[in-house]
Amino acid sequence: MADAPSLPVPTSATPVLSGTPEARILQALRRILRQVELGSKELEASHGVTAPQLLSLLVICEHTSTTQAELSRRILLSASTLVGVLDRLEGKDLIVRQRDTVDRRRIHLMPTDKGRQVAATAPLPMHERLVRALPAIGPVRCGALAEHLEELVDILGAGAVDDSAVLASGPIPQPLPHQSPNG
Repeated sequence: MADAPSLPVPTSATPVLSGTPEARILQALRRILRQVELGSKELEASHGVTAPQLLSLLVICEHTSTTQAELSRRILLSASTLVGVLDRLEGKDLIVRQRDTVDRRRIHLMPTDKGRQVAATAPLPMHERLVRALPAIGPVRCGALAEHLEELVDILGAGAVDDSAVLASGPIPQPLPHQSPNG
């Protein structure tokens, strides 16, 4: 049997000196990722829902009835990702889906009493806290922050990663082969 080709092994990691901008960026990213992970686990342990499920539930509870398409637009989740979120919410008896009597293609989403209770007692998802806090830094700084984060996305080669996910940890949903990453 032939030996498998060996891959080059790096001899060491690039050193990063404490206090440098590079170190500050890496530490900030680690803190953000860790907070997302911890917040997601805490939310699931305390209320039995993930961040995308809670965000969807909060929007559904705001209205007497909303459709899947409206919800998808409101929370920036692709339709394919949203279907799984709604399946789990329905399975937990937090929402009900009802087909429109006039236009059978439309599905209305309504919270159950149990869903309203979860929405009323759960902490705000990180996504929502961020959206509410950003206006306080002003449009110029917010725009600059967006540009810097987009540059970081390019540096990390993450431009093709599905951006419809809400701030949560866990497996990243993969688009079906015939779909674009954004639904």
